[in-house]
Amino acid sequence: MNELVFVKENFNVIHASFIKKGFAQGKIYKWYLPYQDLDKIHIHTVATIQDETRKKKVFVEELSYHPKAKELYKQLPLTNSRSSWQIQLICQYLANNGIEYYRERAFRGLTTTHNKPLRIDVSFQIADQWYFIEYHGTHHYFKRGASTQRFKNILKNMELRRIWCKEHQVPYLEIPFFRQTEIKQLVEAFILENV
Repeated sequence: MNELVFVKENFNVIHASFIKKGFAQGKIYKWYLPYQDLDKIHIHTVATIQDETRKKKVFVEELSYHPKAKELYKQLPLTNSRSSWQIQLICQYLANNGIEYYRERAFRGLTTTHNKPLRIDVSFQIADQWYFIEYHGTHHYFKRGASTQRFKNILKNMELRRIWCKEHQVPYLEIPFFRQTEIKQLVEAFILENV
């Protein structure tokens, strides 16, 4: 139970949308993602790329694998990528308290309705028990520039994570964007209550 599935090492296609006036646009572009850049890219975060004339920001929608990705797509011209400050704050809190954590890990059986891995923003394990933390930005609650189907998928994936955690008795903390000023307190309370 709760067996890790090391799928990330196989990802070589990045799905991203350009950011305009602070919002991710609806159209999704695909690039080849070299293995050496894999640890620099995180789902639902912003990366900076360099095109022929200037730097542009893209929102990382998804990662996938294709055996001929290098031949099919142009290489992502990555210059910089960071997790959101909210995720960084969660990770910093865990690290400061001596807790080893993992970013975007996949777990056996935790999948979308299309049987693709559903990764967890931050996960950690203490005494053989896993704990999950997800930060939900505004795109989890408002359709904004996303298609109706994409927004429905986001909502469905949120529910699939909740169901999986309940079935596998994994303590799960969701932090909505409107509570981002309370991140440290929420994580601290989660750990005190569950660990």
